[in-house]
This record gives sequence, structure tokens and C-alpha cells, in this order.
Amino acid sequence: MTKKELLVGVGLGIRHWRKKAGLTMAQLAEQAEVDAGFLAYIETGKKLPSLTTAAKLSVALGIRLADLFKDIPPELAGTDYPVERQVIALLHRFSPNHKLAILGILKGLHDPKRLEALQQILKK
Repeated sequence: MTKKELLVGVGLGIRHWRKKAGLTMAQLAEQAEVDAGFLAYIETGKKLPSLTTAAKLSVALGIRLADLFKDIPPELAGTDYPVERQVIALLHRFSPNHKLAILGILKGLHDPKRLEALQQILKK
């Protein structure tokens, strides 16, 4: 899932709880001590609240922090980059010079012919 879908999901969750509490955006912003314009950006999926802001919103709404996010599909709540996480974990083992060399190789793999050639070398 994309970052935009996550932003929209969080915003919709906050809007749901705000409406359920019978609050206007201005009222919630005042009670949570956040800028009303910023809250509008959050609810419309243009900005993601910090953990501190989310906590303030949950207190103002009288709900647990986790409740703000409970209706977000699990695939949006986590990262959609499992391969990237594995690459990052592997890179921690290398020296800075090795990391630069690997970065150069990765940049070169945008060319499909180079990628195919490397795959052939690695199969041997």
C-alpha cells in the first residue's frame, strides 16, 4: 500500500472518532491544542500526525491512542517494504566503502540488461 493510502486511512479514522464524539473540527482542535488547519490537513489525508499530536487527539476524543488506528486495514498499518528492510539489515554488516560500492551497483541495475547479466553471474 502507498503512503497516500495510509495518510487517507489515518485521516478517515480521526474524522470517524471526531464525528462520533459530536465535535466540529474547530472544537477538537481546541480541545487537543492543535492547529485547526493542521487538523484539516490530517483528516483530508494531506498530513500525518506525529505521535504527540495523535496522543493529544485521542485524549481530546476520550479514546485510547490505538483506537485512532484500529479501523485502518492491517496492510496499511505496517510498512509495505519487507524487501527493503532486509536490504537495510544486510547493509549494516558492511563498511562505508562497501556500502558505496553496493549503492553504485544498485543504481546500475536500473538497466534491465545489467540486472539480467548480474542474475546470470550469481546463478553460476
